[in-house]
Amino acid sequence: MDQITVSGYSRRPPHVVADAMGFFKAQDLDVNFHLVKLAPQHNEEMAAGKWNLTLSSADTMIARSTKEGVDYVMFMQAEEGLGAYLIGQPGTKSVEDLRGTLLAADPVDSNLDVIRMKIMRNHGIMENEYDYEVIGTTPARAQALLDGKVSAAMLTPPSSDKVLEAGCVLLASGEDHVPDWPLACGWGLRSWVESHREIVVRFIRAWADSADWLLDPANRDETIDLLMSESGLNKERAVHAYDRVVPKGMINPDAIRANLELRIELGLYAPPHQPAEHFYDMSYWCEATGLPAPQAAGAPKSAAE
Repeated sequence: MDQITVSGYSRRPPHVVADAMGFFKAQDLDVNFHLVKLAPQHNEEMAAGKWNLTLSSADTMIARSTKEGVDYVMFMQAEEGLGAYLIGQPGTKSVEDLRGTLLAADPVDSNLDVIRMKIMRNHGIMENEYDYEVIGTTPARAQALLDGKVSAAMLTPPSSDKVLEAGCVLLASGEDHVPDWPLACGWGLRSWVESHREIVVRFIRAWADSADWLLDPANRDETIDLLMSESGLNKERAVHAYDRVVPKGMINPDAIRANLELRIELGLYAPPHQPAEHFYDMSYWCEATGLPAPQAAGAPKSAAE
């Protein structure tokens, strides 16, 4: 049995099901999960090859590839859409109240911080009109908010539920500002992925089988119960996570292109701009599933040579 370590901010629904129902074991895989606690540290560890693969946002991979030149490749997509919220201190009336205050961040230039930038800009607030501090993952940012150290933070469940119950204020929902976000994608160093192709294909096959199982209406209730018991989600959040699962883990090229366009819009991706296909390789997924690749999305509409 081959052992691999997959990092991420949480075990996604197909991962939980694959562990519980033996889909990884059926592919002769022993999959260990490493919980990410601080994005900058995780980025350094991924670049150094400490973790074999990660299930985290396409945006993180694109940021590290385009800004630091790390050669990553994406091979599948686990979830699409956002369950992330900009939440402020009790008494905060609107996003505009955050101008001139200190916000929590992690890691500043990718993932939920990009969503925060988009939300703030949509309310007429640029990055030089507020301060931010890198604090860590959602639980750490939530605690900083509860402790009054920051005025607001981007949070995900169950931490978002915890701070709202404590009287904090929901200011904006990420998916209202950035739809179809490629939330959790499978990627790793291109050198590792290419040299371990057979293992990656088996991982995708197990993931696709797990997604098939959980998306069968007959297994929906059992999946929701598993997410509640294994991931600590309440029923509403478990259903929300379930609804974001991508069938068979297939990459959505249009979502990747839209991600590139957002980074260009925010000034986070300098030219020359690559097409979406530069960042992923569908051959692994096609081999695992026996299905054809989706139509290529091509270059961002705002691409510059």
